[in-house]
Amino acid sequence: MPFPNYIGRKRYWTRGRVLEALRAAAGEIRGPLPCHDRDYNIIKKGRLDWPTSHRVLEYYGSLARAWLAAGAPMKRIRIHNINWLPEETAYLLDFSGVKTLAGIAKHLGRTYGAVRKRLYSLNIRARDNEGYMSAAQISTELPCSCSRLRRFLAAGLIPGATLDRERNRWKIDPGLLTPELIQRLTTERRTHKTWPLDVGDYYARYGIRRLQGAAS
Repeated sequence: MPFPNYIGRKRYWTRGRVLEALRAAAGEIRGPLPCHDRDYNIIKKGRLDWPTSHRVLEYYGSLARAWLAAGAPMKRIRIHNINWLPEETAYLLDFSGVKTLAGIAKHLGRTYGAVRKRLYSLNIRARDNEGYMSAAQISTELPCSCSRLRRFLAAGLIPGATLDRERNRWKIDPGLLTPELIQRLTTERRTHKTWPLDVGDYYARYGIRRLQGAAS
């Protein structure tokens, strides 16, 4: 057997040999690289010069991490259900307000949902429309009534705001919200009553005798 798991008592598939073999494999495989052990084993069948998935997972925890360690480009790798590295989290935090979440997900090799879930786990609301914020995000940040903000949007009172019909959400540039507009959005709602609210003893104030059992 040309590629045994062990030579005597020494393991053949060392970390260095695994990386070397994966680099060669990446050069032969066309398209996306298999990041699930089931898919990898199907392609590996009959290839004794490729490391076993068991040995790869032992060293790197996932095939995706192993491909990255072997120097494979991110665009050929899809990362699913594995822990975030500090540098991945740093990239997400740096660009969450600049690039779209879809763009960040593509760069990191993760899904849009995974990137969004990671942001929420960090208690961060992303401006996921290239620096724009949605109506719900603006109303939470100011804060103001969401219904009032939507009335302003429908009336065209928010400068530069556009409706993303594909996602059914407003795209608002927070930098275009003037102090006057913010004041109008955050002003407390007025009441039609012009007299002070009577919160005292109504019956004693107006000389009305409360009958027993009237409350029922």
